[in-house]
Amino acid sequence: MTRAVDKQAFFERIEYTPHSKAQVLFHQSMKRFKLPCCGRRFGKSTMAARDLEPEMLQRDKGYYWIIGPTYDLGEKEFRVMWDDLIIKCQLGKDKRVKKAYNKRSGEMYIEMPWGKRVEVRSAQYPETLVGEGLSGAIMSEAAKHRKETWERFIRPALSDKRGGATFPTTPEGQNWYYDLWLLGQNPDNEYFESWRFPSWENSVVYPGGRTDSEILLLEDTTTPDWFMQEIGADFTAFVGKIYGEFDLTIHVKPHTFNPAWPNYMAWDWGFVNPLACIEFQVDPWDNIYIWREHYKSYTILEEHFRLLREREQPPGYRIDGCFGDAADPEAAMRVSAEIAPCIADPDAKTNWRQGVDRVKSFLKEYQIGEADEYGTPISAPKLWVANGCANTIREFSNYRAAEGSPNKGPKDIAQGIDDHAMDAIRYALVQLYDLGARHHLVEVMRNHPVGLSQHKDPVVAGVSTATLSGTRGFFSMDKEF
Repeated sequence: MTRAVDKQAFFERIEYTPHSKAQVLFHQSMKRFKLPCCGRRFGKSTMAARDLEPEMLQRDKGYYWIIGPTYDLGEKEFRVMWDDLIIKCQLGKDKRVKKAYNKRSGEMYIEMPWGKRVEVRSAQYPETLVGEGLSGAIMSEAAKHRKETWERFIRPALSDKRGGATFPTTPEGQNWYYDLWLLGQNPDNEYFESWRFPSWENSVVYPGGRTDSEILLLEDTTTPDWFMQEIGADFTAFVGKIYGEFDLTIHVKPHTFNPAWPNYMAWDWGFVNPLACIEFQVDPWDNIYIWREHYKSYTILEEHFRLLREREQPPGYRIDGCFGDAADPEAAMRVSAEIAPCIADPDAKTNWRQGVDRVKSFLKEYQIGEADEYGTPISAPKLWVANGCANTIREFSNYRAAEGSPNKGPKDIAQGIDDHAMDAIRYALVQLYDLGARHHLVEVMRNHPVGLSQHKDPVVAGVSTATLSGTRGFFSMDKEF
């Protein structure tokens, strides 16, 4: 049986001392999949590379990849391994060690006489990611990779040899990497372990820690979103985030349906893209409670109706009105016929900035009480999302502006990706709180018919806490199916 190389002894040989307890925790982990989410200048590339280096000295066969979104990004970990193994350990003098370091061509590898090989691969060229089974991998700048790269190419290649993987990265919102990272936060997970390491944990670069003068200067001279993502390694903040106010610790909480409050459905149509049906209640103080979501692709509208109808409903459940996307008047007409009056005013869709500002006004925290014992004012937002609305929470956290958006018009600013719940909520709040203040529903339907002609008593599109009458559609609790 091959004897394992002593990691600590190897670190002493190359004169590597982890700069913090954070790096020690990473190196000590024995989990198969390790996910360090790090701020800039934390030293993630050095840490990940040196964690793999002892494996290269173990005298058995093995095949390892460093996969970068590009060769340039994958080269960062390889450079560390080259300096430590080929130069410091002087393995470059051994003619039996095969090696190449050509960043321009992408040929970067080290192969030991006993059959251990590490090489750089680029996810820009998926055809190069098909090969034999891997003993291990480093997903360099993991959050920049596409989910497909991990799931389609790398993860299956690790199965034969039960290989592990390291995912060093700076976060980019709550994307696929965040989902994996969450697995590592469960101490009972036997395969995954994850950490969040802000830049200031690097005591060599920032000896003052969080209050280091350079950290404070960065904080004072950059935007909060950039600082929290790039320096604080924060998943919920990133450059270009549209709803920067949204905070998981503030805006997410349980909600129990209150039959005394109006209950609305907000719709964003879809087939290949998911159809989003977001339910929310409004209390007497104009607070919004998003308490349930229906989010599904490749499903016709009649099937959506059936699935919604078959859900377990809370006592006193009803629908007071619906709001939808004016791009599909026929869909709004069918919702009106099957569920409850559905307003789909084109103005709610075309004025994107107005809608975003309206949503932001509800996400903003307002002072609601006197200061506490520490002198901090008691504040709260006016919009919450129930814990079970995973898609809505994800979209609030990741809704972002497209690159170069300052030179684009309002309709082009938001990336049209993973925004279905966001569109539905925006349509609803604009129609309820902005357009509803100026238009009677009869006028809206006359100009933009969406099927309310089937209802004998048109209702007023309420402003503030006014409801859209008492129309209950097929969701009325006193109606049998």
